[in-house]
Order: sequence, then structure tokens, then C-alpha cells
Amino acid sequence: MTARRQRRNQRRSRPSGETAEAFQPMKRAYAPIDILSEEEEEQVHQLSLRLLRDIGLKFLSPETWPLLEANGCAVDRDSGMVRFPPEVVEHFLALAPGEFEMLARNPANNLHFGGEQIHYGSASSAPNVLDMDRGRRPGSQRDFRDLVRLNHMLPTVAFHSGHPVEPIDTPVNTRHLLSAYDWHTLSDKVTRIYAIGRTRVRDSLAMAAIAYGVDDEEVRRAPRLHASINVNSPLVVDAPLIEAAMEIAECGQVNVISPVALAGAMSPITLSGSVIQCNAECIGVIAFLQMVRAGAPCFYGVLTSPVDMRSGAPALGVPEGVTGTLANGQMARRYRLPQRVWLGSTSVAPDAQAAYESMFSLWAAQLSGAHMVYHAHGWMEGGLTCGFEKTILDSEMIGMMGALRPRIDFSDAEEVMQAIADVGPGGHFLGAQHTMPRYETAFHKPILSDWRAYEFWQADGSPQTDLRANRKWKAMLDGYQPPAIDPAIREALADYIARRTREIGDDDI
Repeated sequence: MTARRQRRNQRRSRPSGETAEAFQPMKRAYAPIDILSEEEEEQVHQLSLRLLRDIGLKFLSPETWPLLEANGCAVDRDSGMVRFPPEVVEHFLALAPGEFEMLARNPANNLHFGGEQIHYGSASSAPNVLDMDRGRRPGSQRDFRDLVRLNHMLPTVAFHSGHPVEPIDTPVNTRHLLSAYDWHTLSDKVTRIYAIGRTRVRDSLAMAAIAYGVDDEEVRRAPRLHASINVNSPLVVDAPLIEAAMEIAECGQVNVISPVALAGAMSPITLSGSVIQCNAECIGVIAFLQMVRAGAPCFYGVLTSPVDMRSGAPALGVPEGVTGTLANGQMARRYRLPQRVWLGSTSVAPDAQAAYESMFSLWAAQLSGAHMVYHAHGWMEGGLTCGFEKTILDSEMIGMMGALRPRIDFSDAEEVMQAIADVGPGGHFLGAQHTMPRYETAFHKPILSDWRAYEFWQADGSPQTDLRANRKWKAMLDGYQPPAIDPAIREALADYIARRTREIGDDDI
């Protein structure tokens, strides 16, 4: 019998349910690190402009070409290649805002992006899901809903990055409707648009208006929804994505411009080449979206990380990825743009590898100056799987990172001196007057770590970290309570889905 099976047989009955904790906004504890010299930073910028001028980006949507031409870009309408004059890129890039707020259905969950704030999201778009009881399997609507509930309850989850796992048992052409309903009714945090064509964007905005209890015009006055716009590196801007991004910009919502520089596959194998290429891709698309609507909120969302040259799989949480993220953050600061990064692991299990790769990614987010972290809870196997136990493990590490303080508070120095004098040589501070009013709040309280003595841990069945995480997520789901929502809003959302499902039918959208 395997050790894992022995642990399963030793489990006790499911713990009593737990209640949700309020979301707590976090700030980065340390100032961002500049790893590029001033000369190197300028070199990346100038070479990116040169790339956009001399090679350009391939915009596959003819809808974009007239606007690009009207603003001074050279468009080859046979190939779709667009070359940007440097002064055009710099002019429009400067119009993008450096800070903005996103509104949640519950105002207590509103998010400010910019400055020292850092917000961690759920996992997104994994096709598979994993837990210790049922193993690895394709995603389903049941798993999707359970993960939305869990992410709603975790105070470290600031927003929904997207589908924590793809509910592949729902129709592709109406999946966005069903998912939006679940996000708006099972949670009240900021959520996402799946930006594949204008139809999904318009449906998402219409459902947000219903959920927030505002009209179509009001929902467009402030950012409420975000979407990830992946450049098909190298240098290709996909038609459905950029058309959706245009709709999002026109409606005042948030685009995350996300070239994925998997070095050695989608970008040059050296970090220098990956940073230059993906910086060019990112600033080129952001400049275009400012042509669509000046001041449209955008994230600098570049990912720079290598592939495993033996298998071709993405390698996340590795030294090259950290270095690339730090360089990306420096370029985002140069352009005064909020930065989006992501957290993940290549491990196939919620094990030590998953922990140290994710912690490496966490430090990259902290020290790069990131403001938004996608895939921060549960992402594994290079993005192919979202794990229930890994979700809890990530929440534990994010909570620890959030408890870091950049300075020590010496305001109690005189009390400390008196406490030392009162206790004297050989005493202890457990019952000291200085200790008693502080003992409940002085230290960070983990949700997963086990600090018991060995004998007590052994008597409890020797539960290792994955088993403790398994118990934790099940206890949280046992205690889940949906957020308040007006029954009339719930009914209106259901009616909208029914109508749009009839209208869409079997059509591709």
C-alpha cells in the first residue's frame, strides 16, 4: 500500500464548515528592483521601436487597418503587416493611464491598480482539474462552480482571472453566459471577459449591467471587467482577440496585453531577445488601443519564461522567468503602466516542487513591482491543471507574502525596555504585561502550516501538507454561503441567458 493511500485511509470525517474571510487589499512590502542599467533600458525601448518600424506586427483583422493608417502607420493590406513610426508609438503609449480602479459588485471588493497595491487572482483557463480524492480529470461545470466558491471565500483572492478550470461539459458558444452567471451569483468580486470576438464582450457587459443594477451606459463609465489579449508571438495579432479588445476599450473596460514569450519557442532563446520582442508586441498593441479610445485602461502583461527544451513544455517558477519578469516590470515602470504577471508551477502535484516554483514566482511579482497577478491560486502543470489542494497552498504562501513588513515598528521601544527589565535574567515573556495585549495579533496566522509537536501531528494521522490542504478546501466549501444578491437580479440574469441561448443557437460566435 502506498504512503498516499495510507494517508487517505487515515482521514477523519470531513471537518466542520468554515466561513469566508473578508478580502484584504495587499501592498508590496519592498520597492521594485531595477535589473537593467539606464543604458540597457533605453536600448530595449529603442530596439522595440525599431522592430515596430522596420518589421512591424501582423494585424489579422482588416477592421483595424483604417484606424492604423489614419494615425500614421503603414499597412500592407495584402499581408496585414503594420509598421509603426516611433513617434506614433510614443505619443499614443503616453495616453494610457498609470492607475485606475475596478468596481466589484460588492464595493468592499473594489480594486485599485497602481502604486504599491498588488492583487492576486484565481487560476484561469486550465483544461484539467486535480484533487486528492478524484485525481486529475477534465474540467466540468461542477468543478468550475466549486472553485469559484472557494475563490470567493479565500481572502487572498482579489479577483477572478477567468475560468479556474474550463467547464468543458458546457457548450462553447454559450459558455461565457453560464460562466458569467456563476461569477455574478456565486461571488461578488471583480471578474473577467473572455475576449474572443465582440459578441462575448457585449454579452458580458450586458450581464454585468444587470448584476450591478445599472444601465448599459453606466456600466461603461467605470472599469468593472478585464480581459486578457494574448499576442500570438512572434508578432501576430489575432483578429477575434483584437476586435474584442477594441470593443473593450470603446466600453471603458480593462485590456491586459499579454505577449507570452516562451523563450526558445515563441521568442528568441535568450532573455535579451525575448524582452525586446515582447516589449515591442505589448507597446504596439497598447498604442493601437489608445487610437481606439484615448485613456483606455491597459496592463503591461508580458510573460517571459523559457520552455523545457527537452519536452517543449512551459517552465514556470524558474530563475530565467524571475529575471525576465523583473526586466518586464522595469519596462512597465518606464511607460508608467500597471503591470500584470502570473504565478504558476510546472509540477504535476501539490508537492515541494509546486511550492518552491510558486514561491519563486511570488518573489518575482513582488520585486518586479507587479499590480495584478493572474493564475495565483491553483495553477499547475504549466497551466494545464488547476488543483484544489494547490489553491490552498498558494493562498497560504500569498498570505505569508502579504504579512511581510518593510520596516520594524519601534514605537513601543520604551515599553520593550521596561518589559525586559521586569522579566529580568532567565525569565520568560509569555505572561509579561507587554505580551498579553498583543499575543493574538502580533504574528501572522497561517491557514495551512502545522506547528504542532511531532507526537501530536503523529497522533492526528501524520497529515502532510497536501492532506491538510485537502481537509481545508473541503471544510471551506462545507461552510460556503453565497453573497447577497437581489432575487430579481438573479432572475433577470437567467432570463438574459435563456434569450441569448435561443438567439445564438448552434452558431459559432
